[in-house]
Amino acid sequence: MNTSSSHAAAQPEQRLRDYLDRARHDQLASSEQWFSLVHYRPNHLRPGVTSFVTDPRFFLAARGNTDPAAELTATILALFQPLGTIAPDQHAQCRFIARFHWLQSALAIQAGDLPTIPCGEYARWYNTIHPASITLVFPAAYINNPSSMFGHTFLRVDPPPQAANTPLSSYSISYAAATTEFNGLIFAIKGLSGGYPGYFSIQPYYEKVNEYNDLENRDVWEYSLNFTAAEVQRVMQHTWELHNVYFDYYFLDENCSFQLLGLLDVARPGMRLTADFPLGVIPADTVRSILRQPGLLKTTYYRPSSRSNLAYWLAALPEPQQDWIYDYTFNHATLTDPVFTALTPVQQAVVTDVGYANVQYQYRRRRLPRTQSAPKSLELLTYRSHLANNTVLAPVPVPVTRPDQGHLSSRVGIGAGLNAGHSFAQLQWRPAYHDVLDNDQGHVAGAQINFLALAVRFNSLNHTELEKLTFIDLLSITPTSRFFPALSWHFDTGFERVVIDSATQRRLAYTLNAGLGYTYGITTALRGYGFVDGGLVLHPAYSHDLAMGAGLRVGLLWQVQPQWKMQLQGRALDLSYHDQRVLQTWQLIQNISLDRDHALRLSWQRSGTKDQLQTETLLAWLYYF
Repeated sequence: MNTSSSHAAAQPEQRLRDYLDRARHDQLASSEQWFSLVHYRPNHLRPGVTSFVTDPRFFLAARGNTDPAAELTATILALFQPLGTIAPDQHAQCRFIARFHWLQSALAIQAGDLPTIPCGEYARWYNTIHPASITLVFPAAYINNPSSMFGHTFLRVDPPPQAANTPLSSYSISYAAATTEFNGLIFAIKGLSGGYPGYFSIQPYYEKVNEYNDLENRDVWEYSLNFTAAEVQRVMQHTWELHNVYFDYYFLDENCSFQLLGLLDVARPGMRLTADFPLGVIPADTVRSILRQPGLLKTTYYRPSSRSNLAYWLAALPEPQQDWIYDYTFNHATLTDPVFTALTPVQQAVVTDVGYANVQYQYRRRRLPRTQSAPKSLELLTYRSHLANNTVLAPVPVPVTRPDQGHLSSRVGIGAGLNAGHSFAQLQWRPAYHDVLDNDQGHVAGAQINFLALAVRFNSLNHTELEKLTFIDLLSITPTSRFFPALSWHFDTGFERVVIDSATQRRLAYTLNAGLGYTYGITTALRGYGFVDGGLVLHPAYSHDLAMGAGLRVGLLWQVQPQWKMQLQGRALDLSYHDQRVLQTWQLIQNISLDRDHALRLSWQRSGTKDQLQTETLLAWLYYF
């Protein structure tokens, strides 16, 4: 036997064993960075950890999803494997390039101890994106889309500053459920139960702006983050590792925002962003969590939606000019009308620009067919090109309060009141997220999203009772107008106490209510709304254990002062087909915001049936956290 050859072969094996021993000695398998790279989390009900990643291709060990030490050992062994017959880009050094670079540094691996593997696909991908900085992007909440009713977050990766570069030419990194489901109820059920796979994806940023700003009419906030070049590189390396790797998507916790936090945890070890949300996460809360990191926020930029732009420009025009724009858009006016020709060239330039914006908006909203929008757009642009001025439409003012500066998502309350002459104390809790009486600063006015709202009462008869458990309560009261027609709607379901068979005793029943209607902006501060309602009440006191019917709901929502809101609402639900009665509810509620985190709410309510109405008053202190 050639002893020198045997010694040469043994030396790399010994070096590999040394690195494995060093990894065990330094306890790398339990380090924060390893947990971030493989997305491990402590199990809730049993010892050990489990990775958020579901896809088995992400793991090199048979039990890698639950055994950090086994996955670390398998990764080190794979990094030292010769190339053999596999393609270079399939080697562990290329497939798991973030793990590779971290282990190379943590174990001080000498370059000569590893096989040299060219990662051509990764290099081409990285150079195409040319990352230099990262921006956190937050499209505001959009209640009419179940997947985005809380808002959304994703990252924008910008190249180095150059004269030719604009943010729209950058790339975005986002995480979302892989589904083409448009039925909101089915999406909610499957999204709550992990019924969809979730994937990271990379798209040109202009496509995301078109999706959110133009198609869904959502304002977009951009937060430029102060990451170093090395941290930006780690984000890109880990994004490459997650390409085509699937997770289980959960609407309330393992959603777009939570998985994005995991990506940023890899960038800067020690932030532990995912640890802030052990049970559930809302996009606005993740923005707050990221921005709480010292020195991480550089600048912010507000990108208003096409609807926000158009509404602002229209509001600045006199009513005759608004009338002409509307009539022109829908074929009732021309450029030769006296209303338009009498304007000065500067006024014509403004009206033409706003008219073009309106034609484009109405086309995207499918109120104007292409056969009409295209010639009108061309006519307006042609006329505008002959006006000898460079008037530019005024930009929409940046809102005073950003979404991350609004009230926090969870809320608790303590109050006292009277119901049918009996005093009671009440505790309430709402994990998420906003109702129409909460302070709107940083939130979408007229949108209400409550999840799992709970109220427990302690009454003067020494009884402790569940007053209400609302699983979901959604309300959209956006004013409709000729330029922006909007359908208002509501949906709520859960358990609540209602008057059924006694004027002095209310029963805990399961209820489901839904309605469609319209909201009208009486003034900028006062909205009136009306719904055609349907309702269902389940309780053994009814024949066949249920009663259902239809009715009406009307109300006023008034922003009396910046910190003071008032709501007056009445509802009648006719259950006569099942129960020979009509349920009525009349409410007057006032909310005074003391500051971002505290409010007082006073409510008066009269509810029941015609001959069994009960009066209730309640004063509560609310705390947002």
